[in-house]
Amino acid sequence: MANKNGILYADPTVCAVEDYYLIAVPVRKKVLMHVEIGGKRFFNHSNGVRVSDTCVQMFKVPSALLNEHKEYKIYFKQIYKRLAYSVSTGEEQALTYKFKPLEKTENINICHISDTHGQRKAPFGCGSFFGDDLDLLILNGDISSSTERMSQVILPYQIASDITKGEIPVIISRGNHDLRGKNAEKLDKLLPTANGKSYYTVSLGEISFLVTDCGEDKVDEHREYGGTAAYHGFREEETEFIRSVAEKDGFLNKKYRFVISHIPFPIRNTNPWGSEKAPFDIENDIYDEWTALVNESFKPQFFFGGHYHEIELIRKDSERNTRKVCCDILLGSKPEGKTDFIGACVTVNRNCCLIRFVDKNRKVSDEIVSKF
Repeated sequence: MANKNGILYADPTVCAVEDYYLIAVPVRKKVLMHVEIGGKRFFNHSNGVRVSDTCVQMFKVPSALLNEHKEYKIYFKQIYKRLAYSVSTGEEQALTYKFKPLEKTENINICHISDTHGQRKAPFGCGSFFGDDLDLLILNGDISSSTERMSQVILPYQIASDITKGEIPVIISRGNHDLRGKNAEKLDKLLPTANGKSYYTVSLGEISFLVTDCGEDKVDEHREYGGTAAYHGFREEETEFIRSVAEKDGFLNKKYRFVISHIPFPIRNTNPWGSEKAPFDIENDIYDEWTALVNESFKPQFFFGGHYHEIELIRKDSERNTRKVCCDILLGSKPEGKTDFIGACVTVNRNCCLIRFVDKNRKVSDEIVSKF
């Protein structure tokens, strides 16, 4: 883990969003930082003003540029005082990172982790299963149990750093627990988004991803939220985004088409964890429409889901696939207490995904094939 003079919390995370990367660097102190790729510099700025007062430095870089050079450098120096007419800083430091873009067309190794709920060490076992052959890490929500503290906000980046060391792409999606706590309203600046939106597409090599965000898992008026929730309108806006996916040039022509959603919306959540009441069965009209739109325009071959704290492959013809999305659904993470965890390691081939459920000791508990 990077800890250059106590300034960095972790190595950078190269987050894939749309057709670019957001290089996220969690920092302990106020710094001026920039990224350099092939001699071109990129800054984290607010309309030209370089940002120093943040716990996550974020840099938007063209994916084609980083894919070509396969290396990037970060330069940073601590700010001691930032006054109107003078700035006091420390000495500039630099770190260089190799980068491996996703260029494979088969035998693509993906690690899927969600619902770690504060664990950091245990998910590493699953994340290190493929070793240097890992091509993509997916962190699919609820990595922390809330975002009350900044240490919880940056946990996804620390897990990504442990596993990828800043050297391979990562896709990060929001979960419902990420929306709880005083920092939730700041996540559009702290987690990867597409121009502030937490739902977006991703193009990586021969894979097109649709990343959706269901928001919270109960109605906005639920007493637990105390009037802070406005997810119904958010989901209506997202419906229009999903509808627009069919208009993206070349997006539907990729060899593989996958959906990522922390809450797997094709599953109607009527009776979770044996509860007698069902406050989680919400937005049936909207989720029915999402599923229909996804089937009609995107035609996914595989669905990465979490939320249920289960490791299971729900077949497309299963009764549990309530809304009948046209592909199998992976429930790909199972936290067990505070120290144990099972995630999913997926190898993508021409006509199928090979799924292995892997624990913190890299032991495989089950192996399943999803054909498409």
